[in-house]
Amino acid sequence: MRLLLDTNVLIDASKQREPARSWLEQALRQPNQIGVCAVTVAEFFAGIVPAERLRWDAFVAELTYWVATREIAQQAGTFRYEYLRRGRTIQIPDALIAATAMTVEAVVVTNNEKDFPMPEIKTIQLLRR
Repeated sequence: MRLLLDTNVLIDASKQREPARSWLEQALRQPNQIGVCAVTVAEFFAGIVPAERLRWDAFVAELTYWVATREIAQQAGTFRYEYLRRGRTIQIPDALIAATAMTVEAVVVTNNEKDFPMPEIKTIQLLRR
């Protein structure tokens, strides 16, 4: 199974917050393909202090990295357009994560399932304890 980490899961795991820490530790032992995209990496590293960057760079480098192609960017824009017309704002970062997941056929692992209302996007909701 392909799993695309939402930024909040990566942040929680890095801060040893449950259930993200345990879930990620277990998922890494399974034959899943666990990945990130440009949005996840950018948002995550925006909160990493310089002293921790090498450590987390090494960790993130071990994950699959899905590139934001033109196709993904267009799909993200389409998601945003369609949902705005329905009265719901989808933030561009969430739209990009969703479009990446759709394109690479991954399940989004998140603490904010509401950010991914698209029926074609499968999610795993981790609830904070």
